[in-house]
Amino acid sequence: MNTWEYTLTVLSTALAGFDPAPMVIMAAALGAGIRRRHIVGASTLLLGGTAAWGLALTLLLGPRLQEVDWWHLVRQGSIAAWIEFALALGIGGYAAWRAVARRRRRGVPEPEEKPATSPWGLYVTTLVFVGIVIFDLPFDIHVAVAAAQPLPWGVAGWIVWALVSQLPLTLLVVLTAFGRQERFSKVMRRAWDTISPWVNLALTWLLALVALFLLVDSGAFLLTGQFLVH
Repeated sequence: MNTWEYTLTVLSTALAGFDPAPMVIMAAALGAGIRRRHIVGASTLLLGGTAAWGLALTLLLGPRLQEVDWWHLVRQGSIAAWIEFALALGIGGYAAWRAVARRRRRGVPEPEEKPATSPWGLYVTTLVFVGIVIFDLPFDIHVAVAAAQPLPWGVAGWIVWALVSQLPLTLLVVLTAFGRQERFSKVMRRAWDTISPWVNLALTWLLALVALFLLVDSGAFLLTGQFLVH
């Protein structure tokens, strides 16, 4: 993989891992009266922690991940089919739960959130976000891809990955550092409140379709001895 291919991989996996939730949390904390220095500190911890965590996993696990023939592994016999079947049930169940929860929430007013009084909860939340990013598939893909790059490129790639995947938070922290955050945070929170129901609906349908495909694919092997996708 040459430099341009790696750059495209960084950008594509970062966009696939795009997550506006931390920005919404930081904007809410600003509105609740948390000081700017804590917003900047927690945001920097999240961005820097994500990049550092990714780089550490790249150095420790990346070479081993590259040695695994993942396609052969997931197409290897009945064990893979049963694992795929279990994943289909799990993902499908989660999609159904999301659909039921969404229906129940219709017409029910959102409970008013208590404003944050301490910044330390913000730092704890940040560390949780950094920790759970390992469950993000685009993050894992970049871990494996970055392992084949020279160390300076890997470092640069992870910095860019963190900034792009958290682009709203990146913009918020820059504006907050210069004291220009108020209008941006209000606009972004309103925009997210507007589109989040549609995003959640689209995600539910996507999960349902993935579950259906996995169910049909694994069922085909269990019934005929061949996967739909070889």
